[in-house]
Amino acid sequence: MINSIRRFFLVCSGATVHILERPECKTELARYAMMGAFVVLTATFAALSGGFALYTGFKRVWLAIPVGLLWGGFIFTLDRFIVSSIRKQAIDSDSPWGQKIWAKAIELFTAMPRFILAIFIGVTVAVPLELKYFEPEITAKLDDAQRTAKPDLVTQIHDSMYELVAVERELKELADGEERLRIRRNLLRDQLMNEGKGVVGPEYSGRLGIGRIYRQRLAESNLAETELTNHQKDNAERLQYLTGRLNALRLELAEAIRKKSQIREDGDGFLARFQALHQLTTDGSINKVNWFLIILLSLIETTPVLIKLFAKRGPYDDLLDAIEHKIYIAQQVDVSNFNSDTNMELELYEKKAEARRQLESQLIKDTLSSDRMEDLAAQDIEAAQTEIAKATVGDWKWKQMQAVHHTT
Repeated sequence: MINSIRRFFLVCSGATVHILERPECKTELARYAMMGAFVVLTATFAALSGGFALYTGFKRVWLAIPVGLLWGGFIFTLDRFIVSSIRKQAIDSDSPWGQKIWAKAIELFTAMPRFILAIFIGVTVAVPLELKYFEPEITAKLDDAQRTAKPDLVTQIHDSMYELVAVERELKELADGEERLRIRRNLLRDQLMNEGKGVVGPEYSGRLGIGRIYRQRLAESNLAETELTNHQKDNAERLQYLTGRLNALRLELAEAIRKKSQIREDGDGFLARFQALHQLTTDGSINKVNWFLIILLSLIETTPVLIKLFAKRGPYDDLLDAIEHKIYIAQQVDVSNFNSDTNMELELYEKKAEARRQLESQLIKDTLSSDRMEDLAAQDIEAAQTEIAKATVGDWKWKQMQAVHHTT
């Protein structure tokens, strides 16, 4: 009696369970259960891989789970069909080596599309698993990329806000103008103080106290002070407006940078992570791990086929061929019986048709004979007279009925 777990794996292998339940197929149970287990394992990897890939792209658990299960079911159905479709050829032990090699070559050629498909499925399943396996490294790579791109992002957003650029330029021009006036005022004030102290130099008179040069420098210093004060008064209102507008625009800039940064942070989807993984594979060690996962999953994917190819032909294959041969012979017998019955009916129909044609021909011959024609004519005349008499009696009867009706 096969337990429920082994029966499940046998069903997954694509084998016919009621044939495997026969006593002569006991040695086949472990092999087909193993093939079914590998089919389930591959489908499980595919479901996890597909679900994770979809979650990476859409960040929706309710969408990733059913789609992942659907993808796993697709891989399961495909593997089960391909494994069950590979049949072992019947080769006699006495057959020459050339025939045996040719039969094996046919089996390998039949399974070749399955190996090619296994490579594609292995890569498809491996990539999302690699993304999960190298998730810490990929996340660090994305963070580095975001930090590197953030100054460029700030500059790009800043330069795109033309009003902000214009306000900052005007404020800088006002500040530069005021700074130039302040520097000139301070310079003239220092020269005035040095002239009053009697400092000796090419630009000073060297006389202590108030003199002609001192008064001239005092006038220049007062003029510079006046120009600075007038500049500040004339631009105070404009400066206040520009400062308020600058603060508002900087708030808008900060909000735009925050949104753009949030979009970039949320944009670490499947493509971004795949690109980061591709960049990481330039490292020799990570590249080796990448190929190791692809080869491992490809081997897991092709294991049911390899088991089927390298295993010897067993009782299950013999019974399956015998059952199919019996069904084929039974169908051929049914077809032969149907053809025989059809042929007999056709022959009987042709015989009846021939007899009918002969009878019609004889009747025509009999009708054309003179004696027969006279007999037929007499009979027709008698029938016509009888019909006329019946019509006359019927007409007389109808008239009499009408007369009786009027009289009453």
